Amino acid sequence: MSKLAPGLLIAAPPLGDPNFERSVVLLASHDEDGAFGWILNGARVMRMSELFVRAGISETERPCPGEVRRGGPVLEGQVWLIYPESERLPGVDGQFQVSPGIYATASKDFLEALARGAEVPQVIGLAGYAGWGPDQLEGEIREGAWLPSSVDPEVVFQTNPRDAWQKAYERLGLTPMSFTARTVGSA
Repeated sequence: MSKLAPGLLIAAPPLGDPNFERSVVLLASHDEDGAFGWILNGARVMRMSELFVRAGISETERPCPGEVRRGGPVLEGQVWLIYPESERLPGVDGQFQVSPGIYATASKDFLEALARGAEVPQVIGLAGYAGWGPDQLEGEIREGAWLPSSVDPEVVFQTNPRDAWQKAYERLGLTPMSFTARTVGSA
């Protein structure tokens, strides 16, 4: 088995699964037990400041950059935070490297530090995650559901989520239609 993580998974058009239609997934883990990652361009769920209130960290919303998007269909009540390596917070446990330049955490300590004003301007909150069982992702790739790619921090942090799917294809010199196996007009 080839290791796909860290990497990006770019959904094929049309994927046929509304959970992942036009999605770009940051794949954090892939081994014989399965795969794990987050949809980067999921729909906005709330502002980061709303998360502080919902998590019981603050009684009122405090200004904070960032938003929480839908990160996947599994455990949508759990929020993961993705941020550039340069924005790691010293002394906060639970931070781990996803890929060179990209870190993640589900640590409440990290969230509390944000609420207190820690500077993490490019933080992205992701509610839930995407997961695959043993050999499931490999089967979906063989069926043409996903185009695996290397991770690009620019796609993760500097691309508007609405444009991420198209930009991920363009980065590879492709268009979404060049990835489909069907020819227009054929049955």
